[in-house]
This record gives sequence, C-alpha cells and structure tokens, in this order.
Amino acid sequence: MDYNALINFKIPQKRQKINPLNAVQYALSIGLGQDPIDTWELQFVDEGNGPEMIPSYCTVLGHPGFWLSDPKTTVDSQKVVHVDQKINIKGSIPKSGIVVGKTRIIELVDKGLDKGALLYLEKILSNEDTGEIIAIENRTLMLRGDGGYNGPSGKAKTVDKFPTDNPDHVIEINTRPEQALIYRLNGDPNRLHIDPAHAKKAGFEKPILHGLCTFGIVCQILLRTLHKNNHRNFRDMSARFSKPVFPGELIEISIWENGHFNAKVKERDVIVLSNGFIS
Repeated sequence: MDYNALINFKIPQKRQKINPLNAVQYALSIGLGQDPIDTWELQFVDEGNGPEMIPSYCTVLGHPGFWLSDPKTTVDSQKVVHVDQKINIKGSIPKSGIVVGKTRIIELVDKGLDKGALLYLEKILSNEDTGEIIAIENRTLMLRGDGGYNGPSGKAKTVDKFPTDNPDHVIEINTRPEQALIYRLNGDPNRLHIDPAHAKKAGFEKPILHGLCTFGIVCQILLRTLHKNNHRNFRDMSARFSKPVFPGELIEISIWENGHFNAKVKERDVIVLSNGFIS
C-alpha cells in the first residue's frame, strides 16, 4: 500500500434520493416484520402508516460504496474487514428527499507487517433540503494485507471497560439463510457476502453476513428492550465486530440496563459483537 495514495484519495461524496420504501427495505433486511401481528415491528415496515425510522438505517444512507476497491487507493481490497462501528444521531432521518454523505479518513494506524493497518473513517450524513446534520458515523476498517506500509502511523483507540456481572436481559434472534442477499440491496455489493469463491480467497469458509447487518439486527433488539416506550430517545450506538456471522445462525444478545451489550453466535459459542454500548 502507498500511504500517500490512500490518504490523498478523494472518497466520493454520495448524494442519495430516498423514499419510504427504502426504509422498509432496510427494516426487512435486518429482520424486522417477522411477526405479522407485532405492532412494534410493523411500525418500521408499514409505509402506509409511517414508516418509523430505525436509527441504524443511517449506516446505509449516503454510503460512498466500496471505494477501497479502486486500484488508485493501492489497498488490497480482498482483505478489508470492518472491525467496529459507531453511530451518533443528530437529527431526524427523513422518510423521503435527498441525503448527502461526506466520508473522510480520520487516521491510519500501522499494526505491523503481519497484522495489517487500521483505517479510521468518519461520515457526516445530512439532509440536502434543510441542511440539517442527520448523523455522524464512525467506522474502523482493518486492512489485513497492508500493514508495514511506508508512512506515518497514528495511535489505535483504547477499549472501555466492560461489565463483569450478569446481564439484565438475554435475547435470541435467528438470522435468515438469505439475509445477506437481501441486505446487499441496501447498497453494499461486496462479493464477500454472496460469492463462495471470493469468501474463500478472503479466508472464510463461505459468504458471511455483513457486519452492519448484524449491527442493525442487534440495534432493533436494543431499541425494543431499552427504548421500547420511545425509540426516538436513541442517541448513539457502538460495537466492535469480533467475529463474522454466517447467514442462518442464531444470535444471542446480552444486555445491561446501563447500555452495555454484546452478542454471540450460539451454535459456535463465539462473540460476534463486543464492547457494545447504546444510549
């Protein structure tokens, strides 16, 4: 990887026209609407009566696409993995109109030749019609094939302490075998999530679920558990992607009333989201 080429790469600004059906599609892609008589779930998937906006929807709005696949970045794009995510809601996600996403590189951290590099990104999502900032999204990508580059290195983020007592809630939710195929319709066409040969080249036995799909699945469970009476009180959510989820697996979510959470795949007994926090 060429440090200067990546740092100076112009990440495309995304101007996106949306309508209520886009929000419904997103809600369905993260598992909402499985119970056809559950009014709490239906508020997010019924365009005739809303729909309500689930906060994690902002992760797929104004997204610049898989820009790291551009050879000009000089990154080994087949070895890019999303390792953590944070969203901070600042305003109202519109049901329709035009949203604009502006993404920039915050920092690049060299972990070493055999460990890769961390790429810290920030996306500011705004409403073009009103100028209002809707959300600020931070994500960290691990460039597994690009450690030991020739250039300066920033400092990796520290991890906050996590509760050691038993969680207040433990909730299970099934993912669907075709869930990655549906989630791709939100605008994330990375072939890691659909192409078995591509997944094997990246080191996985088969296509994995998008980390942001897991993030959205857990977001709806957290909202229902901690903010059921008024999900609009949601402010922010963050988590680390510890391991991938394979579509069809069962996710077990442990939640503490103070906002901490983690999630694991029950069949393999592995943590897939760690150091989670919601407020």
